[in-house]
Amino acid sequence: MAQEEEPLFTIDGAGHVLSWSPAAGRLLGDAAGSGIALRATAGGDASPWEIRPALVDPRAPRSALERALLDALLSESQLGLVVLDRRLRVVRISAAAREMAGASSPALVGLRLDEAFPLQDPRRELAAAHRLLRTGEPVLSRLVTTLPADRVRRGHFSVSAFRLHGEDGEVLGLAMTLLDVTRRERDRARELTIARVHERVGRSLRLVATCEALADALCHDFADLVVVALTEEAAGGDFAPAEPFDAARLPLRPLAVRAPAGVPPGIRAGDRVTLGDEPVLARALHSRRPVLVRRDASGGGLSADPVRERALRAAGAHSMIVASLAVRGRLLGMLALVRRGDADPYSHADVRTTETAALHATLCLDNARRAAHDRALASPVQRRFLDKVPNAQLGVDAAFVALSPLPQSGSWFDVLPLSGARCALVLGEIPRDSTDALVLKGQLRTALRALADLELQPDELLARLSDTVTHLAEELPGGGAPRTARCTYALYDPVARTVRVACAGHPPPLVIGPDTTVTHLDEASGPALGADDPAPFAMATRELADGSTLVLPSGDLGASLRPESLAGLLAGDATAQDLADSLFTRLAPHSDSTGTALLARTYGLGGDRTACWELPAREESAAESRRLARGWLAAHPDAIGADDLDSADLLVSELVTNAVRYGTPPLTLRLILNRSLTVEVGDSCATSPSLRHARVTDEGGRGLFIVSQLTDKWGTRRVGGGKAIWAEQPLDGG
Repeated sequence: MAQEEEPLFTIDGAGHVLSWSPAAGRLLGDAAGSGIALRATAGGDASPWEIRPALVDPRAPRSALERALLDALLSESQLGLVVLDRRLRVVRISAAAREMAGASSPALVGLRLDEAFPLQDPRRELAAAHRLLRTGEPVLSRLVTTLPADRVRRGHFSVSAFRLHGEDGEVLGLAMTLLDVTRRERDRARELTIARVHERVGRSLRLVATCEALADALCHDFADLVVVALTEEAAGGDFAPAEPFDAARLPLRPLAVRAPAGVPPGIRAGDRVTLGDEPVLARALHSRRPVLVRRDASGGGLSADPVRERALRAAGAHSMIVASLAVRGRLLGMLALVRRGDADPYSHADVRTTETAALHATLCLDNARRAAHDRALASPVQRRFLDKVPNAQLGVDAAFVALSPLPQSGSWFDVLPLSGARCALVLGEIPRDSTDALVLKGQLRTALRALADLELQPDELLARLSDTVTHLAEELPGGGAPRTARCTYALYDPVARTVRVACAGHPPPLVIGPDTTVTHLDEASGPALGADDPAPFAMATRELADGSTLVLPSGDLGASLRPESLAGLLAGDATAQDLADSLFTRLAPHSDSTGTALLARTYGLGGDRTACWELPAREESAAESRRLARGWLAAHPDAIGADDLDSADLLVSELVTNAVRYGTPPLTLRLILNRSLTVEVGDSCATSPSLRHARVTDEGGRGLFIVSQLTDKWGTRRVGGGKAIWAEQPLDGG
C-alpha cells in the first residue's frame, strides 16, 4: 500500500516526462491536467529530482519542430549543412557551408555537388554519395579535401552524410554536415613531416646519403622543390666556415636536388655554385633562422638572380623557405624549399616546421661530416696497409686469392726476401675489421718483418710473434682490439728446394705437386697468435719438386680447398696467377666460399748459379778462397763485370779471414749468383760477430766494416750447431 502512494514518473533519455502515477498527479495538481509538457532535472541532496515545465513540447507536430531546427542550422549554426536531392544537386545550404564553399547561396543552389565545391577528387566523392543513396548506410567523419578556389589554401573537412526519407519511405536525397578541420590536418601534416625527417635522416654516416634522405623526407608533401647544399669545406669532410664569411662568394655544392618530373630546378647536384647578390639567402645564412619569401600580388620575384628567377617562374613557384644548416657556430650549408602551382603557400607555421627539421638534419650532417673527416685521415693509413701484388722473388712465383675484400676481411700477405736467395711467405688475418684491428694489423706486420730478418725458424718466429700480439692488444686504448690473430709462415730455400712452414690458427698448407697430387702438411698446425692455448707451435719440412705449388689458406677458405677442387687446375706451364684465377672462378659463385689464400709456385736454383767449397782453418785459406771464387765467377761474364769481380775478391777475403781467426772448423764458402752476389762463410761456432770501429793504431778489426761498405746488407744466421755469415753484393756490371 505504501508503494502505491509513492509518486512515480516515466522519463525519456532527454529528460521529458512521458507519464506519471496517480500519486505523482496529486503532487502536480493543475499542471497534471493542463497538458503542459514537463521535464525532469537532477536536483540537490534534499530533492534528487525536480519537475519543471518544458520549453518545447515533444508532443508538438514534428514538422514544425523540424522546420525550426532546420532553419536554425541553416542560418545560425557554425556547422556546415548541405541538403542534396537524389541527383546530388544542392537544395539547401547553410551559411557556414556557403562560407566554406566560398560562394553565395543563390550561386550554389541547383548545382551538383562537385560543381558547388572544388573537390580535390570529385570522382571519389560522387561515388561515395551515390553509394550512400543506394545503400542508406550513413557516412561518418569522412575526410574531404577541397582545392583552392576563392579560398587561399586547400580546405580539409570532416563530412558526415545521411539519407533522407519521406513519410512513405521514399528516398528524397542526402543531408551532409561539414566540419572545417583544415588547421588540424595542416598541423598533422607538419608533425608527419618532422616524424619522417627524424625517421629517415641520420641512418647513414655518408654526407650524400644524409642530404638525399633529408630531401626525400621533405619533398613528400611539404615541398615541391628541395635543394640541400653544403659548403665546399663541409662537403669534403673538413671544418665548416665560421663567422664572419661573405655569403655572396661562399662556395656551395648541392648534394641533393628534388624537383617534379619535367620541371627544371635550375641547379644540379654536384655543381659548384655561389649565391651572388641574394639578400634573402644571405639573411638566412647569417641570421641562422629560416626566411619565408612569397611572390606578391604584383608578381615580385623569389630570387634576385635573373637565371634562378626564370627557373622558378617556369616551375610556377609562388613561395620559398630558406634555412641555414649551422651547428656550434659553423655553417654546414643551406636548405631551400619551394612550393609551386596549386600547392598551399608557405606560412609561418611551416617556417617553424622547417626550423625543427633543419636542426635535426644539421646534427646528422655534422656527424656525417666528422665521419668523413675521420675517413679522410684514416685513408692514407688504410691504403698503406692494403696489399699489393706479391713481390717477385728468385725461385717463387706468387699470387693470392681473395673471395672477400681484403680490407674487410682483415687479411694480409707478404713475400719477404731473406738471405741465401730464400724468401718468407706470410698469410695473416685479424679476426674482425675495426680501427683497432687496423692498427694491430700494421704493428703485427712490422713486428713480423723484424723477426724474419733475425733468420728465425717458422715455429720460433710464431712463438715470439704470439707474445707480441698479446702485448700489442693490451697497449691499444679502449680494450676493443682483437685479442688473437692468425698467421701462416713458410720459409722456402730454392738452393735446397725445401720449405719449412708453421701455422698459427690457420688450416694446414697444401702442396700441389707437378703431377697435380695434393698433400696436406697437417703437422704444421698450431694455436692462434695470442691465444691461451699452451700448445707449442709445430713446424713441417718438405722437399718440393720444381713446379710444385704451395697453398697457404685462411680459415674460411681452407674448407673449400678440397683435393677434387684443386685437381686439374694447373697446366704444365700455368703460373700461380693462373691457379688463383681458376680457383676464384670455381669458388666465387658459392656463398659459403669466403676467405683468402696465398699461392706460390716454387722453382729450385740451378746448379750453375751456386757453388760451395770446404776450407781449411789456416791463413792461406783466404788466398785460396779468392782464387776459387774468381775462377767460378769468371765463368759467368754475363752476370758480373770486372769492377764487381774485384769487390767480390775483397768481400770473400775478409769473410774467410774473419772465420779463420774467430770461427771453429770446419769452414765452408758458398756463392749464390742471382740478382746479386751472395757470399756465405760458415763455421761450427754459434757465437755471432759484431761490427766495431777500429782505432787508427789498431792493426785489425776492420773486416766486417769493409764488408758493410761493399754490400747492401749482411748478417748471420744459425745453421745446424754453427752459424753462417752472409753478405749480398749488388751487381752493376754484366
